[in-house]
Amino acid sequence: MSYTPFELRVMPLFFYYLLLSGLGLLLTIKMFLKWRERKVPAPLYLTLVFIFLTTALVGLTIGLSEAVITGFYKEIYRISLPFAYGMVLFADFFLFLFVSQITEKGRKVLIPLFIIGIGVFIMLFLPWNWWGVPPEDYEGLLNIRIYSTLSLILYSYVIYVLIAITCRKAMKKTDDKITSTGLNLLFYSMISMILFFLMFIGDTLMIQLFDHPGYSEFVYVAWIFAIIFYVLSYLSLVMPKWLVNRIEK
Repeated sequence: MSYTPFELRVMPLFFYYLLLSGLGLLLTIKMFLKWRERKVPAPLYLTLVFIFLTTALVGLTIGLSEAVITGFYKEIYRISLPFAYGMVLFADFFLFLFVSQITEKGRKVLIPLFIIGIGVFIMLFLPWNWWGVPPEDYEGLLNIRIYSTLSLILYSYVIYVLIAITCRKAMKKTDDKITSTGLNLLFYSMISMILFFLMFIGDTLMIQLFDHPGYSEFVYVAWIFAIIFYVLSYLSLVMPKWLVNRIEK
């Protein structure tokens, strides 16, 4: 089996991933400390969301590190892709669990979402995805990568839309400005994650329609939206004093 050569144009993305991994780790630690302070389920669930997303970033960084060192996208890189996508799946589920906890809505769909999520997770690791393998190596063979990717995106979008709708409904039922602001921040964090996946769709379209080698500018923008999600969801739960003072004014 052959390997795709690493291109120097991807090097900035490697350093970009390193930076984002550091930021993600910082926010994850802050969220963990907030859970240790409160000892209630909601911060724990959001901490797990941050852990899984940061782990996805670290996994992608490790995969790219192998390519940078060896000059080829090899075995570690290939496993880093489904691993990162799998971590995003877990993050999605615990994100819904977090919102279900703070709004007391949506508990009836937790089990179906969990079962479907496990199914998509298994699908991502099947050998017929050919993650990171040059197209000529699996030409004419079964290739399910497009279906795995679409399943991940659809699963994520269903969760984000459900959360966004739940936040909007909860906002209409509260007169408290602080609670309303927290729900509004959570709503926009879901918009950020929807745009996150939309950027990856854009990158895929560049590959399919314009014969782009991948890792386009869409990937850079995608992870910016992920960091926006980190910040907005953190603020929605923690509500630091400076934000509360601003709301009350």
